[in-house]
Amino acid sequence: PARLPRWTLLAAAALAAVLLGGGGGGWLDHLLLARSGVRLGVTDPLLGADLGAFMGAVPLWLELQARAVLLAAAALAGVVLLHLTGGTIRLAERRIGIAPAARGHLAILLAALAAALAWGCFLEPYRLAAGLRGPLLTSEFLLRSLVAEIEAGVGAAAALLSLLWWGGLRGAAAFGVWALFALVSLAARVLPLHTEAAVADPGWQAAARSLDSIAFALGGAEAGPPAVRSAAAGLIPTLWDEPMLAAAVGDSGGLSGASRGWIIAGGVPHPVWFAVRDARGEAAALLALADDQVSPTGRILFWREGDSTPQPGLRGYRDLPAHALRPAAPEIEVAAAAHGVVLDGWIKRLMLAWALQHPPVLSARSGIRVAWRLDPAVRLRAIAPFARWTPPRPRPLKRGLVWVSDGLLSAGVFPSSARIPWAGGPVSMVRPGFFGVVDAESGSVRIFRTDPADSVAAAWARITEPLIEPPAAVPAELRTPRSLPEELLIAQARALEGPAWRAGLLEPGPGSGGSAAGPARFLPPPAPGGGEAVVPFMDETNRDLRALLVARGSAEGDSVRLVRIEDSTRAIESAAALRARWARFPFRAQLQDSVRATGGVPEQGRVRFALASDGVAAYQPEWAVTASGGGRAQLLLVSVALGRKLGIGRTMAEAWRNLRGETSPATAGAGAEAVLQEARRWMLHADSALRRGDLQELGRALANLKELLETPRLRR
Repeated sequence: PARLPRWTLLAAAALAAVLLGGGGGGWLDHLLLARSGVRLGVTDPLLGADLGAFMGAVPLWLELQARAVLLAAAALAGVVLLHLTGGTIRLAERRIGIAPAARGHLAILLAALAAALAWGCFLEPYRLAAGLRGPLLTSEFLLRSLVAEIEAGVGAAAALLSLLWWGGLRGAAAFGVWALFALVSLAARVLPLHTEAAVADPGWQAAARSLDSIAFALGGAEAGPPAVRSAAAGLIPTLWDEPMLAAAVGDSGGLSGASRGWIIAGGVPHPVWFAVRDARGEAAALLALADDQVSPTGRILFWREGDSTPQPGLRGYRDLPAHALRPAAPEIEVAAAAHGVVLDGWIKRLMLAWALQHPPVLSARSGIRVAWRLDPAVRLRAIAPFARWTPPRPRPLKRGLVWVSDGLLSAGVFPSSARIPWAGGPVSMVRPGFFGVVDAESGSVRIFRTDPADSVAAAWARITEPLIEPPAAVPAELRTPRSLPEELLIAQARALEGPAWRAGLLEPGPGSGGSAAGPARFLPPPAPGGGEAVVPFMDETNRDLRALLVARGSAEGDSVRLVRIEDSTRAIESAAALRARWARFPFRAQLQDSVRATGGVPEQGRVRFALASDGVAAYQPEWAVTASGGGRAQLLLVSVALGRKLGIGRTMAEAWRNLRGETSPATAGAGAEAVLQEARRWMLHADSALRRGDLQELGRALANLKELLETPRLRR
């Protein structure tokens, strides 16, 4: 129409293109899985369809149906606007006048919209089976499926009568069937859901737990508590949280890629924090920060490869090669020794400069290399975007360093009772699928399946062949028991929080706005040889613990157990209640006041829980960030609890002795015991240096030991 500028047609065409082609990443994975014909061999209890259909075909149908409704509605609105502007649709004498050409346009688009809506009604049983409407009993599922079939039939009639209206049918007939379609749709939406009856039904609970076990890898969660050998006083502690690492190191070099891990020294596993130190003007180094012990003054200790004990003073565990891949690495690197593409032609330069949006590629001299995606996490996401990769963890090998990460598979319409918030949206399936390895020096990537019986991972292996390798192809050095991914542990905890398990409530994470953002972030991963990570569940009053989710690593593989605390002799209070009781210790208040008086700031850590042979234990480290010395942090005290008994001390051992009533807390580094501990540390360090033939380090250790033993404070 003359009254409508032509640029509006271009704008409408661009809008239609965005609606049609935008968000392709949201349904491409579903399309590939649907074409692969993935099957899990288990049927859902309501619809009777194989669970594999809910990984590919069902979400693809739902995505296409929603896109069809959006396009049909947008086209109908645009055509009505065009005809109103052109005068082919007008209101005259309280009647709507429609030209024959306009009637044809409207009839086709009305039929398309009705068909798309009817398609949605036909897919309603799949939404019900996937749990998108909430928990349902079989009887209510059948009733709602019948209502959806009636709604789909009325929608198909509306599409047919819309086309017949174009051929001369009276408009009142078409309008009447559309009005009936609207009434039926409204009645289906306002039909009340009886979710309470489903949640209370034992049959539904059993089926939901079975589906949750598949969706969240919870097999064996109800098999009973794991065997516990260690007493509470013999537990391996973890004394540092991630926010404190930079203050604990206390140097100008930035730390990145912090992740928990373990070091085996003398046949004993020690928890550590691995982090990359990338100081300006210095080569990047991998640090191993001791997490189970501190210096006599509470300072953090550093491991060096080959040592039998950690030592104070900033020490690198292993130097990283030049231009190595590492977390928080530069996005693009242009250098002669970079592991990337050689810049040897203007066409290649132009293409790379445009693709990377990096002009220095054009001006670099011939023979220079350009490398990108130098962060292992970024590289894994680019190569295998169908999996969610956990933050990479370093694995020092005999001939180099690799970054390892777990690839988790997720789904939004998996027929499971638990729908949890995860990775920015609700999901109903999170399970491990892949194991990624990135070489820190060459940048090469290898991806392996973790379970040969996983049908979904096998489907992706067929789709991306030969990218994903079988589990048997994992190198021998990497076949040691791997820890349970922290993100998977959090997803499992959220599933157990649901109505099918009723494990309890997760403690809200700090800075999460009241949601349990990271209940396992402060915990070490299960250690090779029997370590465990624990996620606590509180009761409704937030006073006592109701259950523990225990993830344990072993030679046979990782396992998870849900331990319900029903014995009053093993009962322990929640983290909030323990903090309130620990705050009443006079020694703690005096120590905090002394820290503040010197300009320092006391910082509390998260409360850790552990399952011991003598009950459920809990402990909490607290640090002092001093104003002097660049704001360095040191361990201030440790609070412990075993059942209803509490203790406090400058070290973990002292806190347990205080809990048993054997001693009172003392100041840091005081007494002969602290001096002997430091002497023992230097003796072990000297022994380690002697075994590896490091005479310079041996002399330094013996000199420090001599100075320590000759100090007057020991004679006093």
